[in-house]
Amino acid sequence: MILKQFLFATGVTATVLLGACSSFQSNSDHHSQDKATTAQAQPASEADPIPTRAFEGDSLYELLLAEFAGKRNRADVALGKYLKQAHETRDPQVVERATYISRYLGAHQATLDAAMLWSEIDPKNTVPRELIATELIRMGKLDEALEQIDLLLASDGSMNFEYLLQATRAADKETRQRVLEKLREYSKQTDNDKLWFAKGSLEAMNGNHEVAIKDYDKALKIKPNYTNAILGRVQSLIATKEQDVAMIYLAQKTSLWPENKRLGVVYARYLVQLGQLEEAEQQFFRLSQAFPHDGDLVLSLALLSWENQQNEKAKEYFSRLIQMQHRPDEANIYLARIALSEKNNDLAIKHFLQVTDGPNYPLAQIQLAMTYHKMGNSDQGLSVLDTAMANAPEHHTKFQMTKSEILADQGDIEGAIGILTEALNDTPEDTNILYSRAMLKERNNDFSGMEEDLRSLLALQPDNSAALNALGYTFADRNQRLSEAWELIEKAYTLNPEDPAIIDSMGWIKYRMGDISAALDFLRKAYAAFDDQEIAAHLGEVLWVTGKQEEATKIWRKALEDFPDSAPVKEAMERLIPAQ
Repeated sequence: MILKQFLFATGVTATVLLGACSSFQSNSDHHSQDKATTAQAQPASEADPIPTRAFEGDSLYELLLAEFAGKRNRADVALGKYLKQAHETRDPQVVERATYISRYLGAHQATLDAAMLWSEIDPKNTVPRELIATELIRMGKLDEALEQIDLLLASDGSMNFEYLLQATRAADKETRQRVLEKLREYSKQTDNDKLWFAKGSLEAMNGNHEVAIKDYDKALKIKPNYTNAILGRVQSLIATKEQDVAMIYLAQKTSLWPENKRLGVVYARYLVQLGQLEEAEQQFFRLSQAFPHDGDLVLSLALLSWENQQNEKAKEYFSRLIQMQHRPDEANIYLARIALSEKNNDLAIKHFLQVTDGPNYPLAQIQLAMTYHKMGNSDQGLSVLDTAMANAPEHHTKFQMTKSEILADQGDIEGAIGILTEALNDTPEDTNILYSRAMLKERNNDFSGMEEDLRSLLALQPDNSAALNALGYTFADRNQRLSEAWELIEKAYTLNPEDPAIIDSMGWIKYRMGDISAALDFLRKAYAAFDDQEIAAHLGEVLWVTGKQEEATKIWRKALEDFPDSAPVKEAMERLIPAQ
């Protein structure tokens, strides 16, 4: 107990202890923390001095243990100790810290209890009452919450209504409506920017966007650079089909406050959604110049450049991310992909090898293995996957599926099936593995095995459209069990009517069942959506048998230009075109 003996011998105060550590501050608490900790953030000459006191040795020892627990990611332990000391010491700073640790952990009852103690000790502080009201709303105790708000407004007229909004967002519709009615009542008593924003947000949640826009305007009249109100107004304009007006408005506000990073980022992201990538890039570039140490802005520029196939720019930005040590693993993976697109396999391998652990490790190792495989060094690729399985066993299934893919590409279908069978022994209900093994069995002409795997998959996921389509198409292609094939494919189509593969199956089963007109409609639609060799083979065959040989030949020839070794197209042509 050397630490405890040291604490008894020293005069460490509450200010020293609490001011030294800040591991439990939550971003979601910044509104109330602005009020609660302003004095601590100001220079000593400008802030009121924080009262200090010496703790008894046992209390100080427990508080230090709590801080050490927090540093070791044991916030639960820290909370228990802080709550105990909050009640024993009744020190405002200890109680405040206990409250924020509770909020950080999402411990709502503990937050409420600590906030009520804080309010009892420091009755003039509005922050604990705001927290009490918030937690009471979360618990469905609306009447008690509104009493707290009434007390706040009666005392000094101040209330952070954004806090109230945070709690109400997750409430049921009835609770939201009651809070909204109360806000309408409060709006007659006080002209508060956050009140108008909260009211506007709840009106928008209820679909009353025209009213919401008026409320946002009232908030902005009080505080013209109120970011939340600006963005809320934009969202309501978009909801009322005024997207062009919304974008003009957002552009104006971004120009008016160029230093507002959040506003600029949202504007740039809207531009990306609208496909205005060049304008979005300009906006992100402007922001990156203003905030040169913000890695996320550099990442946005890198991704935009990559999507626009501006490889040189993308390489520059991704390289900068590595220098900044901001998400370097992602940057290396993208640099590897660029290198692969430029046929520089050695450079790609170099970048993949930089990713040695972390969440991006499995992806990097899989792509590294596939790179070796495509270079003709499949054994090296398989070795990479074996090493990866040893280093990251929790991703064992992903690596096994990749090994199976490599073996299948090499023509070792039995080996590939064996790998997946081994994987299924560990995870027998993995539908991805079941589907992959079924497709391999189909390639191996094991149709009963394929059906067995797909039936197992459908027992687990009856609405899996890919499995329904695969099984139904197999029956249709073999011209067997057509009634059952139709039921399977029709269900798949109902579940996923935009999938070209399923549309193709609809056309093929219609053809097998003799409905040529419907078959052509489906096959033309599938071919228009996806210029695929198998769809081309099917469409060409139906055109051919209906007397449209010239159009069929044209489609087949185009398919062979794109896929010179296409087995389905060649088979259809050899079977249908006369020998001469």
